[in-house]
Amino acid sequence: MKNSVVFLICLFLWVSNPDQLVAQQALIDSLQNIISKNNQDTLHLKALVNLGIALERTNLQQSKANFLAALAMKNNPDFNRLKATAAIRLAGNYSATGSLDSANYYFEKAESIIKSYPSDHKLAYNLYSGLGIHFNRIGKADLALDNYKKASVLDPSLIGLDNVAGLYINMANVYQSLDDQKLRVESAYKALEIFEKTQNKTGLSFVYNLLGSINYQLKNYSESEKYFLSSLEYRKLLNDRRGEAVVLSNIGNIYTDRGSYDQAIEFFIQASEINESLGLKDQKGIALINLGKTYEKMGDYQKALGQFKEAQKILNEAGISKMDALLLTDIGKVQRMLSMDQESYANLLKSSQLAESEKQYFDAITAFKNLKEYYQEKGRYQEALMAQTKEYTYRDSVGMEALRAQLKEFESKYALDLKENEINLLKAEKELDKLELSRRKANQNLIMAIFFFLILLAGILVNKYRIVGKTKRLLEVERLRNAIARDLHDDLGSTLSSIHILSQMALQRETNGSNPVFSKINTQTATMMDKLSDIVWSIHPDNDNLDQLLSKMQEFAAEMLEPKEITYEFEVSEGAKEIKLDLEKRRNLFLIFKEALNNAAKYADSQHLDIRLTVQGGKLNLLIKDDGKGFDQTLIKKGNGLFNMQQRAQMMGGNMVIESFPEMGTSIQLSAPIA
Repeated sequence: MKNSVVFLICLFLWVSNPDQLVAQQALIDSLQNIISKNNQDTLHLKALVNLGIALERTNLQQSKANFLAALAMKNNPDFNRLKATAAIRLAGNYSATGSLDSANYYFEKAESIIKSYPSDHKLAYNLYSGLGIHFNRIGKADLALDNYKKASVLDPSLIGLDNVAGLYINMANVYQSLDDQKLRVESAYKALEIFEKTQNKTGLSFVYNLLGSINYQLKNYSESEKYFLSSLEYRKLLNDRRGEAVVLSNIGNIYTDRGSYDQAIEFFIQASEINESLGLKDQKGIALINLGKTYEKMGDYQKALGQFKEAQKILNEAGISKMDALLLTDIGKVQRMLSMDQESYANLLKSSQLAESEKQYFDAITAFKNLKEYYQEKGRYQEALMAQTKEYTYRDSVGMEALRAQLKEFESKYALDLKENEINLLKAEKELDKLELSRRKANQNLIMAIFFFLILLAGILVNKYRIVGKTKRLLEVERLRNAIARDLHDDLGSTLSSIHILSQMALQRETNGSNPVFSKINTQTATMMDKLSDIVWSIHPDNDNLDQLLSKMQEFAAEMLEPKEITYEFEVSEGAKEIKLDLEKRRNLFLIFKEALNNAAKYADSQHLDIRLTVQGGKLNLLIKDDGKGFDQTLIKKGNGLFNMQQRAQMMGGNMVIESFPEMGTSIQLSAPIA
């Protein structure tokens, strides 16, 4: 929900092998054959438990039935350990479907059995791990962490390496709930190191999903999608329907953030259908929240509200409270958009209080941000200022932690890359030793071939280190741009916003509301905030491609033209979105576009605008044409606006042509090289 690092190598070699599914079905058939004999012995009990485990990810109802059948077998001391395992797994299934009373009952039953076997570390691990997952699911992160810590002190040689790695994944999920990003990332990489060593496909599917979530939270969408897709392939290979639904929902979040809403909705619906078929209330609730967020971004607030309220109902029925603050914020936000002022305020206020009390700092940032916007909209500027102070306080408190987590992530990537290189070099050295023994009697041609091979290898290594050095320099530049954009936004932006709010308060307190000094401060700070927003946007490296610029241009066109009831058509040629412009060209293009639309909206008296952006012959062409009253270029003296537009076109290395005649509209044609 909060808003996903090792490069993946040869994943599809595993996916292309269908033997895994065949083996899984063969195992199920074998277990069912043993159960059908109904011998009521240890082998029969073991088959029931193992079949229940095998079906947990595909058929939850049948899985429960097998565990219940195992627990119903006659009392026999030899059966106790297997019955304890069945009780733990059954409790976990009831927890996942929201039946908390049943979950607690079977956890207690398992605990009562395990007390008789204090030296059985594997049973103890299963209990602590199951309780940890259960408590984290229902929002009791502290209790979850206590159980995981109990499991972590057990003997690794007895519980197995894969279970140790699974424990790290579960602890990473708890650290996410506790907003401890540093420990979350460390736990993820510890799990990855073990699973890559043991080549456990189930474990890799979980850890890749976790790394995708970490990258998503850092807005590294490309890396995040790679990890999610790799996890999804493993889930399908293993026929893990529960895990498949989780990953589908995560991929849907990426498409939502990218603005591909139709694709996002498809992923969320697929995830919701799987969760519905398996009876997983917590996961169904999460899928509905994600679906609601997508409808909200599409502007369909009524549908969004319906999805949020349905999710709230399902999660409440399941006894899951850890998402209450986030849900209340989402509900309050769309209610504000629907002018449901009283309900909106109540939910936003409650969400901010709940996020603070539960120490959910990321949720607190979102809650106070929306509460501030509500106060500003209602003219309650003193309260808006207080909400903004809270927002920035929590933003500062988690910002450095998120940055440290990101740096740790890059360090881990680098360390793992070095480790892989060392392994490859060792393998190469062994191969060279073997070849050397066989080459002693070789002729001169073979020696020359070896010499050529070594030169080629040296060239590859030199080229590789050159690329690594270049990549490091690019990362440093990108970090610097991120830091500048963040400092401008957080420090200068916060100060300007405070001045703007205080000037509005001062104007409001004036008897006639017409103090020219405060009015001028208010107007100029609003203008400065707008310009600062443009500067921060242009500096941020996430906006380097033309796709992001087009989104901002379309957003500005809507804000400028729609209130004046001016219709417009925004046409972009195929392939234009993938183009990258440097920072200066991107900024000049947007400012030319902004000035042209300002002139058309304010002075042209136009009813319709045509906006076309095309790429042809290595040049970027922008046409803005209105049907307004136009002007005689020989009679009108060029002001600063038109002069600045010409200057910016020249700075881009291009040219701009303005054509206008009285009562025939105006057209502006910009042509500039891409490179």
